[in-house]
Amino acid sequence: MDEPVRVGVVSFTDPRSVDLADEGEAYNRKCHQELAAHLATAGFEIVDPLAKRETFFPIRSTADVDYCVHELRCAGAECVVLGMWKWTDPMLAVDLVRSLDLPTLLYCESDVNWTGLGLISAVGAGLWQIAPSHSALNHTRIRADKDKAVAWVRGVGALQKLRKSRLLLWGGSYCLRMEHLQDDVSKLKSFLVGDVLNESEYLLIRRAEDILKNSPREVDEFIEWLKEGGAQFNYDGRMLTAESFRTQVALYLAARRRLAELEGENIVGVSVHCQPALSEEYGVTGCGIPAFLPFGFDHRGRQPIINTTCEGDIKGLITSVMLSLVHGEAPAQFGDIREIDVDGKRMLVISNCGASSIYYAANSNEPEKALPKVRICPQCQGASGAAIGYFGEAIDKVTVARLVRIAGEYLLHVGVGRAIDVTKQMSDALVWGAVWPLTVVDLDWDIDRFVDVMGSNHYSMVPGDHLLALSYLAREAGIPIVRIDQ
Repeated sequence: MDEPVRVGVVSFTDPRSVDLADEGEAYNRKCHQELAAHLATAGFEIVDPLAKRETFFPIRSTADVDYCVHELRCAGAECVVLGMWKWTDPMLAVDLVRSLDLPTLLYCESDVNWTGLGLISAVGAGLWQIAPSHSALNHTRIRADKDKAVAWVRGVGALQKLRKSRLLLWGGSYCLRMEHLQDDVSKLKSFLVGDVLNESEYLLIRRAEDILKNSPREVDEFIEWLKEGGAQFNYDGRMLTAESFRTQVALYLAARRRLAELEGENIVGVSVHCQPALSEEYGVTGCGIPAFLPFGFDHRGRQPIINTTCEGDIKGLITSVMLSLVHGEAPAQFGDIREIDVDGKRMLVISNCGASSIYYAANSNEPEKALPKVRICPQCQGASGAAIGYFGEAIDKVTVARLVRIAGEYLLHVGVGRAIDVTKQMSDALVWGAVWPLTVVDLDWDIDRFVDVMGSNHYSMVPGDHLLALSYLAREAGIPIVRIDQ
């Protein structure tokens, strides 16, 4: 998530000798530079082959196309925006798109003095007619809306990064015989994700035991960091003991250690099978992993945010990574779904079975804000261990999503709502799982219609309204969107 999307920006001009040539080039330069600056302000890395020339000179020949293709490839552009400001030979733009085979946006302004509308239609029609690739056939067109262009780059940029990334499953998939947690990994690798790796949970157990035996001070330092930060501990001497929690901390530290060993693999998300291998057979739940891996700090300082799901949920993990990449900074909230009555209105509860990112304790990656609101309580399932809970806080806009598969075909559930402050009264009303992390979302929905389309007992959430970016992502990936808030 720390690496910005690299977006190519190129513009074209008329190769003929025409009237108002100087005025046209000035207009070209102005539009091109304003668009590039707007995208740069949004946090993207701009790859602009035209800026490398001594003077601004838009594409007007096949040689110019070849030059720009070379520069964009060398710079690792992940998507490309074509400025359709004034007329050019449309085949020049078609050739560039055909050579790059990257997600493509055709962008024009609404200036009546120039021919942007005509050019965007001619280039778009040429791409449709030749249809040399999926990206060409599914190009996007935006007119005079730079913020929509930003959303497009966020969406397709997230998809491109996901396609180059790897997910890691500790213990595999298909926990508790939940079929929908599995997937056709080869199919996923063909269009959506780079790879899905599988490792035994023993790799975590072995490293955790080594840490407990040979580096116990590291466990102590982590627990001291929690206590000094204000986390609340509620030991009961049976389920949650000092020993069981130390083991949970060691499993988290083991996960960080293993990911450091796999640094070159570009792993952006993990899932832990947990039940029953860790929770029953090993004797302690792995709740420290989904609580602290998707958080930006620990006792050693800043750490990479690794989105984490439980029970080997592949589609849940892809959804979480997708949301996190679109947001750009926050980890995704992940968990089991329930319903709750708030002032006579049914709302969605996202509450994972023991832990999820402590970011959502205070909607912050800053330990001084999150840790005082974390409750470490006896878990209500498994042989021993802590649930790492909190009461979620209000967020004006949130996006809830889930990748779903029906009869071999994928679709993306998306809803936009708001998170509300969770109270102890709400927690007490739930009874089972009251010690888990709780987030309550108002989707302003018809819950019975949602029941008809629910694709899992797990959904993910991230702050902000990312419907448009996810729509562009899904369109590029060839996945239909299903609104769960309508």
